[in-house]
Amino acid sequence: MKKTLLVLATSLTALAIPAAAAAASSSAPAPSTSSPASPSGRVAVQPASSPGRVAVQPASSPAVRGTVQPVTRVAALDPEPISMKLTDVVLAGDPRRPSAVTKVTVTNDSTQAERAGFTLSLVPNLTLGSSTDCAPTGDTGHKWTCGGWDLAPGKSVTVGVPIVAAQPEAVFGIKIYAGTVQGITPDGRTGLPQDFAATYPAKTTLKLTVVRDPLDPQSVQVKATNAGSIPLDAYSLIVLTPTGVKVTSTACKPSDDGQWCEVYRNTGLAQGATDSFQLHLSVPTGPRDVKFYLAPTARYTNTDTTALVSVG
Repeated sequence: MKKTLLVLATSLTALAIPAAAAAASSSAPAPSTSSPASPSGRVAVQPASSPGRVAVQPASSPAVRGTVQPVTRVAALDPEPISMKLTDVVLAGDPRRPSAVTKVTVTNDSTQAERAGFTLSLVPNLTLGSSTDCAPTGDTGHKWTCGGWDLAPGKSVTVGVPIVAAQPEAVFGIKIYAGTVQGITPDGRTGLPQDFAATYPAKTTLKLTVVRDPLDPQSVQVKATNAGSIPLDAYSLIVLTPTGVKVTSTACKPSDDGQWCEVYRNTGLAQGATDSFQLHLSVPTGPRDVKFYLAPTARYTNTDTTALVSVG
């Protein structure tokens, strides 16, 4: 009987030792291998350096091997109060100083009534035309503040903004970044900026014919034919006047030095159409050679844009 009890006690002791060891292991503090708590209070455990052990990542942390991923908290952003919409500018009209009116739509995207406006910034080659809606901002000459419209939530207003080319030389056939508009409220809250582009008038073909009037030797007949593939809004004719010769037609505006004058024609020329008019000159000393040419010269792709005519 004693032998049986001894065997039983030995067996119970053998079973109790592993259990106690396991309990002690679970209650003992973990080795100091973890990094300090992150600002959010979560703890990221570094990979163990001893062989055979597995680095523990919190279940919600990004599974990136070998790095501790910080927890970033992003505050909720208020929606932009004023949004903008506009189309790119297509410049037309006077080829030396083309312009366009672009439509700008201002929308109140907030949940309350707003006094809405926008800022307009333009590149140096462009400027703002005459506008009652916009006033210069600062002294740069390239930024304006527009508006002051009271808009209910979700309501919009559309206004025309005149844009004018301001570079000293005429430019054709290019598209450039023009500027930026951005919604704004009186208390300084802004919407997202909206960029837009400007396209300059395309190059084209315009043919010039100038002949002396058979009934009046001091007058000439001028014809300009649009041989290009696009309508032409306007063009200029330059008359170079030799010493003693003057163009008496009032349509030809003289230069400051009196050596030439310019006829500006803005009647519009459809594809294939011809514009005709007469000029009268004063040539008191007998026949003189007078040169005529179309301007701006950089716009035309053809060579028959000049004429030399004996007048008088």
